[in-house]
Amino acid sequence: MTAPWTAPSAPAPGVPCLRPMASLKRRIEMMKTSLSTFLLALGLLWALPVSSAKADCLEPQVEETPPDFSSISCRDRSPQLGHIINTGITKGIVKILQGADKTCDPRIDLRYRIDCLRLYYLKVAANLPESGDYLPIRKAMLDAAAKLDAIVTKYEDDMAPPLRLREGHKAMAKRLPPVRAVKEAFAETAAAEAAAVVKETELIIIRSGGDPARRTQAYTDVAAAVEDNLVILRSA
Repeated sequence: MTAPWTAPSAPAPGVPCLRPMASLKRRIEMMKTSLSTFLLALGLLWALPVSSAKADCLEPQVEETPPDFSSISCRDRSPQLGHIINTGITKGIVKILQGADKTCDPRIDLRYRIDCLRLYYLKVAANLPESGDYLPIRKAMLDAAAKLDAIVTKYEDDMAPPLRLREGHKAMAKRLPPVRAVKEAFAETAAAEAAAVVKETELIIIRSGGDPARRTQAYTDVAAAVEDNLVILRSA
């Protein structure tokens, strides 16, 4: 015969009901674990495209292939793309021009410095968009680079080996494309012609910065850096 059913006795007064509380705690812990796992998975999915983008931005360090200054570099130490005047971009342009002073300096013969400076002007232009507030600077740099190229071509010394300079002459820095030399007999003449190009470029940039007025300070800073490039073309 089956024993009659009896209702469970209620806990004595003052004695806590431990089993429901323990079960509730276990459920909460399980929910926390599941939530943490979900957030971790979500974080990994979010991080994957970011990592891929960074990987695509890295430039391979291949010794035999010099960097192409005609292409826009990744956002390392070069100015970022922008159509509106921005302090960071302006400082980036100035930094490239100052890099020319540190690379195309008296540590290399005067015969090579004109072409060295040309490469840095191309680098400035390559890091600026084809429209917007910086367009006049981009055009001025391209025009100056073309004129410096014409000077080097006119006086080029085909017998002199091209230099493979590193930026700032630092051992681990990237190499510039091959830097050409002008003939020794025409080095001073070529440097004087190149200096005239630099002065003209400085003046063009200053004049271009007057309208609209928001460009004035940025253009003044860039023009000053261009003027500093004149030290590269001194024979001493």
